[in-house]
Amino acid sequence: MKKYILPILLLIISYAAENGYSMATEQIGPNSTLGHPPGIQPQWPKGIFEISNLESRVYSIDVNGNENIYFKATIEEINEIISLFSKARMRDHIVRIRAGKGKTQTFQKIEIEYNVQLQIVGGIVLSVARENPRDDLPLEPELTILTGDDNSLLSKLKWPENLIVESEIPGVSINPDITEPKRDVYYGLCEFADGSPPVEFVKGVNSRVTLWEQGEPNGINIGRIDNKGYCKLLFSDTELDDLRKDKTWLTITIGNWLVEAKKNDMRLPVEMLVKDMNEAKPVKVKGLDYYYGRILFEDGSPAVLDKTLWKGAEIMVDFPYAGPPEIDSQGYFKINFTEEQFKQAKARKVRNNIYIPDSQDTSRARATYAFPAEQLSQDKSKAGVVKIPRPKPPKQELSKAESKIGKSIPGFEKITFEAFQSEQAKDKALLVCFWDFDQRPSRQCIQSLEKQKDALLKKNIVVLAVHSGKKPEKEFRQWLKENNISLVCGTIEGDPYDTLLAWGARGLPWLILTDAKHIITKAGFNIEDLT
Repeated sequence: MKKYILPILLLIISYAAENGYSMATEQIGPNSTLGHPPGIQPQWPKGIFEISNLESRVYSIDVNGNENIYFKATIEEINEIISLFSKARMRDHIVRIRAGKGKTQTFQKIEIEYNVQLQIVGGIVLSVARENPRDDLPLEPELTILTGDDNSLLSKLKWPENLIVESEIPGVSINPDITEPKRDVYYGLCEFADGSPPVEFVKGVNSRVTLWEQGEPNGINIGRIDNKGYCKLLFSDTELDDLRKDKTWLTITIGNWLVEAKKNDMRLPVEMLVKDMNEAKPVKVKGLDYYYGRILFEDGSPAVLDKTLWKGAEIMVDFPYAGPPEIDSQGYFKINFTEEQFKQAKARKVRNNIYIPDSQDTSRARATYAFPAEQLSQDKSKAGVVKIPRPKPPKQELSKAESKIGKSIPGFEKITFEAFQSEQAKDKALLVCFWDFDQRPSRQCIQSLEKQKDALLKKNIVVLAVHSGKKPEKEFRQWLKENNISLVCGTIEGDPYDTLLAWGARGLPWLILTDAKHIITKAGFNIEDLT
């Protein structure tokens, strides 16, 4: 199944959030407690990962990219955290000071104490926060230090001059002359060089704007380009002035998540930024180089699942660097690689990367088939094709089974009877009872049918009982014998689910009446309603 296989200290859960589903992961302890510690997060500011990897870390939780990392640190370790934080590549270095001790809980309600907290907002949450700012979702990492029972800790800490220190403790003021700049919102717009709308800003493509400074090797990610080509950026008057004087500049980087922004990427001119989004004029950007592939079922139809059956689950294909693209209604998918990434992807050992959802649990998927990277093509008409078997549909609740009234019976191929042949029912109506020996209502139904059997035979109706439970055949046939039940009784071969669904049985016991042509005329009624 597609799931994380990590030590017990790393737990992963999915839970329903207020407005949808979220993925939450947690880790207890530092990376050294794990056999396979997580790697550097490419979208984090340079220098932040070094903090997250410290041995003083006691707990971390990530919900859709909103990650909170907790530390139980000594004075020396706190000073190390502060120093690393001050050097991280960000516009603002905000440190909050609070009194008291910190406590958090794991998924299993285990309480963990901490005295330093680092919040890093990225991924889905960062995109949401940029569109709809919230105080609890900072656009850049923020550090919180708790002073414990008294404030003596503060005198032992070293405070670099670039830190914006916001104290919640009365009378405590550190770096009072350094405050967070007041910034206004500015908009930019991008479109492709051929004048087409930016519809190719698709899943798996990370389009972003980076701020650069003279003498600094690393840029600062300050915004993303949405699927309409707009970017929403925050600038102070001083920052805008620096852009106009070429002390700083902005670049546009369009590529997959592992494509790093570079100083010489295409520039976003400061004069193209406006406060009114409707007045934004487009900056022409180069189209992306896509590689195409196609996945079909063995019958030649696109590998797209019926949404009414699969409840949001889908077939996915995953490639290194590019991630999982969407499969369209024709079975095609497209992914963005750099030339070097594509070479490396082809050089890797072919592995199963086509994920098929589990029919028993559609929230899980297994990498079952392989789509080799070498079969991808930049010419869509030459895209490689991989054919896969159509997965068995997930089990729907029998209570929601489709009504079969007015339709012919599906037949008795998977039902075995003793002393009965289908020819015996030719030109005769049928009364079929699906029942389960373990259920009292089912046993009562069988006993009632036994009493009415002769009357039904006079009406040219053949009565058949089909056991659909899990009890061994020997046990329920013993019960039939002890209760003098002479009905023709059969059993379902294998799992009864498909047979019950095919007959439209929405529960047990379930009565079905047909006419002489074996067209179902009545279903799901009580034996007392039989006329």
